Amino acid sequence: MIPVEEALKLVLDNSGEPEMEEVSIDRAVDHVLAFDVHSDIDMPPFNRSAMDGFAISGDDLRHELLEEIVAGDAREIRVKPGLGCPIMTGAPVPEGADRVVIVEETVVEDSVLHLERVPPEGANICWKGEDIKKGHMVLEHGTRLSQQHMGIAAMAGKGVLPVFKKPRIAVVTTGTEIIPPTWIPSPGQVRNANLPLITSQLSMSGFPAAVSVHSADDPDSLRGTFRQLLSCSDVLIVAGGVSKGTRDFVPSVLESLGVKLHFRIVAQKPGKPLIFGSSVAGKPVFGLPGNPVSVMVSIEEYVLPLLRKRSGFKGYHKRIYHGEITSDYRKKPGRLHFLRVIAYREGSDDWKLHHPNSSGSGDLMSTVNVNALAIVGSDQLSIQAGETLPFHFFNSTAGELAFS
Repeated sequence: MIPVEEALKLVLDNSGEPEMEEVSIDRAVDHVLAFDVHSDIDMPPFNRSAMDGFAISGDDLRHELLEEIVAGDAREIRVKPGLGCPIMTGAPVPEGADRVVIVEETVVEDSVLHLERVPPEGANICWKGEDIKKGHMVLEHGTRLSQQHMGIAAMAGKGVLPVFKKPRIAVVTTGTEIIPPTWIPSPGQVRNANLPLITSQLSMSGFPAAVSVHSADDPDSLRGTFRQLLSCSDVLIVAGGVSKGTRDFVPSVLESLGVKLHFRIVAQKPGKPLIFGSSVAGKPVFGLPGNPVSVMVSIEEYVLPLLRKRSGFKGYHKRIYHGEITSDYRKKPGRLHFLRVIAYREGSDDWKLHHPNSSGSGDLMSTVNVNALAIVGSDQLSIQAGETLPFHFFNSTAGELAFS
């Protein structure tokens, strides 16, 4: 049995290196940028009006109006003091104009613009290159690309971006007693909650599974499934059949396929029987416990950090916060505990941590409103209400998502 810290180090040390690919900007969102992006033009590319109004020169209160300038207008128009042009938002500011007066502050009579006051020089004009100069970096490598980054890339003249590939993930649940969710269980049968749980957790974290299947607890069936999925995926995740029971064939089957197991038991709760290994080709392989809460915690603490590193993230650990637990908690020594908690603020900036009652790692209902995991050290035996614990939010809690 190895400590949590050592297990996570082994996972990250054997994650595999990120691979680069080029993708169109309509598919690059949520990938990590592999190289810096520079703009091929000034932004804005010309002096443009920030408002609907009138482009004028100088501080006269009366201006004779020329033709209107609209967005996309390419005509060469020049104004001088005493002249002005009606102008639309986004239209090029005519040569000689040094400010734009908004429509609401003007009166027009017989093609003459009358002003009660003149705005300062430069008012309501977006000057050429004021956002970014030609050749300057607009996106830095290592950036996790969002929707606004896609717009910036397009403005910089990029239709294709160099990004790190997301690993192709295969998910297998095991168990002869496991049946599809829509079936009515016979005695001894259990509906398959783990498969949708895993694929949903991965998808919400930005890593949709490419393949998801179920296999019976039979060495030949498992071997065939694992062999096929290892050949067509980058990361294999197996749930169930990893402990030391007589029907827990997953470890031996993986080893028969040449998978080197780096560890099999971790000093943690939930998720003590947790397997991590590397295939002959160096592909990461996880064997998760069968209980759904253990599955959820194991993905959060081990699978997602590996996927982030493999996908080129600059950082892949969650930001640690601290909060006061609202109830007592007792445990035995020797294992670190991940407490599923509801983290909230109540009239102050201090975090409160509510630990719902639970009947164990099979009690998925106890996680319904949980949004974080609190950490109780292996040597801590008794936690009193009001004590402070470190915690981090689940990856799906987007508002508090940050990596160090």
